[in-house]
Amino acid sequence: MLFWIREIAGWILVAAGLIVMRMGLNFALAADSPKIVEASVVIFASLGLLRAGVLLVRISTAARICKLDRMHEK
Repeated sequence: MLFWIREIAGWILVAAGLIVMRMGLNFALAADSPKIVEASVVIFASLGLLRAGVLLVRISTAARICKLDRMHEK
């Protein structure tokens, strides 16, 4: 069950990273006054969220594969 919790948390982090990245793009592409410095900080944070989310999904998938492999060995 821990695999699914880890995978769901990873997908939530990926979705949050995409939402934060969109927010940063809105800062950069503002028509009246683009906020480039603020956008770069937000984009950097969103990349961290995306990386953490993908890591959790990758670990969860590897753990499920190892569990299935052990079940087939027995």
